[in-house]
Amino acid sequence: MKKILLAATALSLSAGGLMLSAGSADAQNVSIGNADLRFGGYARFGIDYRDDRPDTVTDDRWRTTNRFRLQLDLTTTTDTGITFGARQRFQIDNGAGATGNQVRFFATFEGLTVAFGNILGVIESTPNLYLTGVPSAGTGLNGNGFFSLAANTVSNGGVFGWTAYSSGGASATNGVEALYTFGDFTVHAHSTDDRTLATVDGVVDRAGSRSEAIGVRGTFADVTVGLGYERWRRGNRDGDEILFASAGYNIGEGNVSLSYARTDYNDMTADKWSLSGGWNVMPDLYTYGFVAHENNDVGTSYGIGASYALGGGASFEAGYSRGRQANGDGVNVFSAGVFFSF
Repeated sequence: MKKILLAATALSLSAGGLMLSAGSADAQNVSIGNADLRFGGYARFGIDYRDDRPDTVTDDRWRTTNRFRLQLDLTTTTDTGITFGARQRFQIDNGAGATGNQVRFFATFEGLTVAFGNILGVIESTPNLYLTGVPSAGTGLNGNGFFSLAANTVSNGGVFGWTAYSSGGASATNGVEALYTFGDFTVHAHSTDDRTLATVDGVVDRAGSRSEAIGVRGTFADVTVGLGYERWRRGNRDGDEILFASAGYNIGEGNVSLSYARTDYNDMTADKWSLSGGWNVMPDLYTYGFVAHENNDVGTSYGIGASYALGGGASFEAGYSRGRQANGDGVNVFSAGVFFSF
């Protein structure tokens, strides 16, 4: 499992809950007064292709792609053993978005973590949501549209429709969450409040919604399972909901996982499942693939990819996906390049 463990991607444990950035194992700690500052992040650069782009003067099917992410985790521990912390992330995608995101604040004592602000989110933290052992957490260098995610339902506009830690700038959505870990199990709950305003017929009112979520995840030997549910009320997402369930199994030099999501967005229900797996075919070469199916006449998506370790926290990533759009049309996506963590 050498490659799978070293290519930490979507979720790895940290003092304040879940580390969402790759390369956490290589992050550097610096002491500042009574606090510890932890630096980590990654960079990636390469090319990508989508055959549904217009290939005109203002756009191209082939593009260069890049991202730089720097994450800072600041923690301090009281005399009574309570750890207080804050997380800040700076991210630039293809030369855009060079600003810090909204901060996540947290307090941890023994097995309980309570966080405020830019929270992690229940569905986002459920295991097997993303591909395992791949830096992009999807296929190829940049995820290739993340058709592999069972929670990404396209027939009802549900792509990334759940609450998640945001790498972007300041947001109108704030949340509070609690995570309690006992043994190999974690119970996770959150509540959010989107205070976005809208003016209709001269009246100012809230357009954003409030959501509540609950989930549980755990590990039995080599099996990891998770279950999460989130529902919105009030505002522009009143009545939306998502249920996500997954199970994953480590098999010696490989892994396999099965996940399912039922989403109800925009007054339309969608069901999607995803089967994925990977294998270390050589000490430094990890290959993987997925197949996913959504109802509502969307159809089946699939993809394959490879990750080759170059040493020093760097790897070469390449992957192809055949995704499906809301009307069932297929789209071919490819990306390749270099990824390195720090």
